[in-house]
Amino acid sequence: MNSRTMIRAALVVALLCAAAAGCKKEAAEKAAVPPAATGGNDLATRLNAMDPQAQIDTMRTLVKMDSTDAQMHFYAGNAYYSFASGLEASAPNRSAYLDSAATCYHRAVAIDSTMSKAWVNLGLAYEDDNKPADAQKALETAIAVNPKDVLAYCHLGYLYHANGNLSKAMDEYKQALAIDPNSAQAHYNLGLAFAESKIFGEAVREWELVIKADPNSDLGKTASRPIPTATSARPRLKT
Repeated sequence: MNSRTMIRAALVVALLCAAAAGCKKEAAEKAAVPPAATGGNDLATRLNAMDPQAQIDTMRTLVKMDSTDAQMHFYAGNAYYSFASGLEASAPNRSAYLDSAATCYHRAVAIDSTMSKAWVNLGLAYEDDNKPADAQKALETAIAVNPKDVLAYCHLGYLYHANGNLSKAMDEYKQALAIDPNSAQAHYNLGLAFAESKIFGEAVREWELVIKADPNSDLGKTASRPIPTATSARPRLKT
C-alpha cells in the first residue's frame, strides 16, 4: 500500500468514527489522521451504523477526497436514498433527495458502466420518484451489464407487477429463479403474482419455498402468515 493510499484509508477511518459519534460535518472534515493506518475497514458496515444524515455528511466528504472512485459515488447515492426512504411519500423534499441519489448513481456508472448494483439502485430511485420509464431503462441496463444480477430481475419484475402486468412480472421472477433457485425474494414475489392471478396452489407452493429458503428473514416470517402481504414484495436496495 503506497503512502497516498494509507493516508486516505486513515482519514476515511477518522471521518467515519467522527460521524458515527454524532459529530457535525465540520468536525468530520477536520478529523486528524491517526498515527497508524490500515485499509481493512468495511465502509458499508460503518455507514449502516449511522443515521442517514450522518451518512450523507460522511459521503460528501469522502467524495471530495476522491471524486474518481465509483464506489464512493455509489455509497453517496445510497445515503441520499436512505434519507428519502425515511420521509413521508408526500414530503416536499423527498423528490429532491431521490434526485440527488440518482445523480450519485449516474456518476458511479459514468466511471464504471459495468457497476450493475448502481444501475439497479438507480432504477429503484427512479421508481420511487414516479419515473417508471427511466426506472425500466436503468434496470434493463443492469441486466445487460450483468445478466446474473438476480435482484435486477426482481426489481424489474416488481416494476411490471406494480403496473399490473403480472405476466411480464412472472417472467422476470422466473428468470431470477433460473439464476438462483433459492432466491427468497423471487419466490415471494412470484407467489404474490400467482395469488393475484388466482392461482392459489402455486402461490402457496412459492411461499413454502420462501420459508424453506430463509425462514428467519422478514420475507420468511411474512410468508408464514395466513395471508402474505404485498408490503414485502419490493426488493431491497443493493449495498
